[in-house]
Amino acid sequence: MRGKTIAPAGRPPLAPLWQGVRRKTEEGRGRRKQEEARRRESGTVRLSLRFKVSALVLMLVAPLSLFLYYTNIYSTNIVREKVAESASDTLTLHLGTLDELLEQTSIYLVRTANESTLLDLYAESNPDSVSYYVSIRKLMDQWYNDVSYYSIIRTVFVYHPGRDDLFLSSRKEYYGEMEAVREGLSPRMKTFDPPSSPKWDIVTVGGESVLFKALPDKTGRIMIGVLVSIDALAQPLTQLDSVTSDEKIGIVSKEGSLLWGKFSDEDLSRIRDIRRDASGPDSSTVRLKDGESYLYVGKPSLFSDLSVFILLDEKSLLDELPLFQRVIKSIPVAVVAILGIVLTLLGRIVFRPLQALTSGMRILGKGQLDYRLKEGKSKEFRIITQQFNRMAEQIGALKIDVYEEKMKGQQAELKHLQAQINPHFFMNSLNIVYHLVELKQYPLIKQMIRHLVAYFRFMMNTNDRWIALADEVAHIRNYMDIQMMMYPDKLSFDLQLPEELERTPLPPLLVQPFVENAFKHGFVEVTRPFKVAIVISREDGQDGNGSVVIRVDDSGPGFAPDRLNRLNEGIYEKEPTDRQLGIWNVRRRLAMYYAGRAELIFRNDACGGGSVEIRLPAAEEEENPLVSRAHC
Repeated sequence: MRGKTIAPAGRPPLAPLWQGVRRKTEEGRGRRKQEEARRRESGTVRLSLRFKVSALVLMLVAPLSLFLYYTNIYSTNIVREKVAESASDTLTLHLGTLDELLEQTSIYLVRTANESTLLDLYAESNPDSVSYYVSIRKLMDQWYNDVSYYSIIRTVFVYHPGRDDLFLSSRKEYYGEMEAVREGLSPRMKTFDPPSSPKWDIVTVGGESVLFKALPDKTGRIMIGVLVSIDALAQPLTQLDSVTSDEKIGIVSKEGSLLWGKFSDEDLSRIRDIRRDASGPDSSTVRLKDGESYLYVGKPSLFSDLSVFILLDEKSLLDELPLFQRVIKSIPVAVVAILGIVLTLLGRIVFRPLQALTSGMRILGKGQLDYRLKEGKSKEFRIITQQFNRMAEQIGALKIDVYEEKMKGQQAELKHLQAQINPHFFMNSLNIVYHLVELKQYPLIKQMIRHLVAYFRFMMNTNDRWIALADEVAHIRNYMDIQMMMYPDKLSFDLQLPEELERTPLPPLLVQPFVENAFKHGFVEVTRPFKVAIVISREDGQDGNGSVVIRVDDSGPGFAPDRLNRLNEGIYEKEPTDRQLGIWNVRRRLAMYYAGRAELIFRNDACGGGSVEIRLPAAEEEENPLVSRAHC
């Protein structure tokens, strides 16, 4: 082991202390800022200028868009209602004409049944008589003219139930129509009763749906009937001005059976459902098999059980809207597109520079004082960027000045702490010399003075903040030699210092106070041997950072439990007494030099005695201030 003291080499480097202080400060501030950032993260979006501006624009645009959309829907409904009303009026007008024709035909039927003398002649004549054939011939000629006059009449016939005699006048082929009438109306002719309603019945004759009405003559012996063609009734519908190629027309019975028109069974089923479920009798919307939506407009006949309906293509209805209404429909889409463009431009011109500015402030707040913003194209943001960069430079310069002033204050405090140690040890040493003089131990006095000279030389030559561990141990060796001179047979000292740790840097007089306290408080029974041991080793941590462990053990009674707790909790740091001045001194210097990376642990050894452990971070060669100073 070497006891050579390293000579001072001028002003000590600030890098180790600066790194420790900066690391501790940044770690503490970083944790606090991360916690605050997480708490503010949820509210960042709501408080951002981008969110506020976007919300304001939406608040202004959304009501306008909704109003325009409502206006468009309202206009569309108005058009639908007007078209439906127009179609309904047209159907009403047409059905009125058809009902008038049916009414006239009914009047014709009543007049024929009650006023025709030819019918009386036919009913009273013998089938083999000439008058019988003459009456039939004249009736057929008369009805032929009537059928030609009434365009909707298909057939006029007379049936004599007693004779089962049937003859008619029709637009169809005579014998074929006669067979069709017998087949289609046979049940009605055999059980003929006078009608109780003025409405026309719907029957099927010759595979075709027709309107049928029959009355007895004034004698009640024969039945006179008329068949009206539904095709003839529907023919005027195809010639209406309101009917286009996009519209579909149909005639159905009261039960929903299709009487005229071209519709599939599926479409007819949907029309039936609309007629059954519609809240109003006039118009509803139905979607047919072709996938298009149609406006259903229907009207019933007053003199029959049929209904006429028109299906208007809703897509073609919008073609009737004015150009202004079409523009209104496209306004919401245009508003959304313009809103996207405005927000994009705002993002590039305003939000992106603001985001860069706020990010720069956060980075600057984390301690990266060399960060600078890039100047933008906008004049206002260019001025803000220039002022920000100038402010960052001023903060960096100010922080360096504050750090240098802080370092000067810390150096003054360290000098003061060392000055507190010197008188304390000096008085103890003089007390030992005093006792040696009383005992007239002049050789020991000379040796004691040599040790004191070495001690004071060490104190005078340790103005540096860092010394080698070997020099600190050599100083402790001098101290223990002085103590063992007073108690040659009672004291022993053991030291274990690996050669590779001799150049470990540490603050001066960091270990000596604990050796002194071990002797002062552990050697309480002078009749028993007392031993002090210093064991120095290196331990590798799990994170790859090693530690230098300095353990000071003694064979005394150890620490009292309550005092041991106070020592480990650092209760004596604020107002140290003379008894705890050395411990307080060491704690302060550990905090100042190592920024919380060093540990001071007090414990009682399992075999008896007290133990003090100092754990220092191991310095790599490039971080060793002694190596850096030697290269200067």
